[in-house]
Amino acid sequence: MHLFENQYFKEITTNLKTTDMHDLKSIYTKIRRTLKTVAKDCFDSVGNHRFYPNAPSMSDLEIISLTLTAESLQITSENLLWSKIQKDYPMLFPNLVHRTSYNRRKKALRHVFLMCTERLALPIVNESDSFVIDSIPVPTCKIIREKQSKACRRPEMDEVLSNKGFNAILGGYYIGYKIHLITTESGVYRDLLVTSASVHDSAFLKEISMDDKHLFNRELLGDRAYIGQSTQLRLFEETGIIIQVPYRRNQKDYQTYKPILKLKRKTIEVVFSQYCDEYNIRQNYAKRFDGFEIRIITKIAAKTFKQYWNYLNNRPINQTKHALAA
Repeated sequence: MHLFENQYFKEITTNLKTTDMHDLKSIYTKIRRTLKTVAKDCFDSVGNHRFYPNAPSMSDLEIISLTLTAESLQITSENLLWSKIQKDYPMLFPNLVHRTSYNRRKKALRHVFLMCTERLALPIVNESDSFVIDSIPVPTCKIIREKQSKACRRPEMDEVLSNKGFNAILGGYYIGYKIHLITTESGVYRDLLVTSASVHDSAFLKEISMDDKHLFNRELLGDRAYIGQSTQLRLFEETGIIIQVPYRRNQKDYQTYKPILKLKRKTIEVVFSQYCDEYNIRQNYAKRFDGFEIRIITKIAAKTFKQYWNYLNNRPINQTKHALAA
């Protein structure tokens, strides 16, 4: 075997700004300008969502833009992000807040992230699109640490507790949460619910109500986990949602599932694969539910922004890995 040593590369110079964070400045600028235009009703003239008695050094718009930039660049560690900004981009963020303040405000802006995601998704959604529903397991710790781990399992702190659930894809039981997602047949975000791992998939359907007007009068495609005539009937009567699921082989009224519906339903599997590969959605650093939830929301917002950017540039919306390349 031939071993390479440092002397072979003495003539090669490397600028840290042109390696893995070379495009942070341009991506941050793109995101900030786009949100300022598309979600202008979410921010005031200085970029804040609400009035602050003491004006913060970084506006809400800057906090959200920085978060989406980090997710777009696959930077999952805030420690790495802060060290890189302070070392390589001090002039880009002269008023950079402390990480504690950044985390606190990011969690407080949860609903603003969702509002911005909705504004970005709206132009991409077609009136004729069917919607697809499915869930993905996200562990918070290894199953071997079931007895010891307290991550996201403190009733006095966590609104939703992580617990033990089963998933065939993960190969058995796991400790964590289940993310329920509704997308269009093109893979564009429409709705989200985070539950404990042991909660059944059909729980999301029971949460849909008259307030969810963005889901009204749509065809909703799901797998056999969403079979439930009483829930289907209620949703149709209240919201006009028609749920299409494959029949079980032993059902008396069995009908063949249309191939076109099966093809549309596979879209959400591609979306989940992208979240796992591109956004590391199963990589969890949070110790509390609010931290876990905001990580999921920001990843969805970042993906939706990339889809919107592709839409603006007449590119396939789901080719998001290099969507923001300069």
